[in-house]
Amino acid sequence: MAFVTRYQITDEVGRVLTADGFFSYDDDDAEQFRDEDDAIEASDRHPGTTVETFKRWSKYPDFIGHNAAARLESTFQEAAE
Repeated sequence: MAFVTRYQITDEVGRVLTADGFFSYDDDDAEQFRDEDDAIEASDRHPGTTVETFKRWSKYPDFIGHNAAARLESTFQEAAE
């Protein structure tokens, strides 16, 4: 087991964004993002919200996400130049 980092969107009264695009007081309904950039992008679509970071246990560690892999690739390309 390993700790994984997740992100969720919270509004000014403490409700969380759900996968359906609504806000709920039930944290179990929260949409969880693996990538911080994706969470920030979703937060930008909902004014007055913030991105909250949390860690939880998972049986399987995360693989590198698409955005993280693209950033890593661009870093290698810049270093090669």
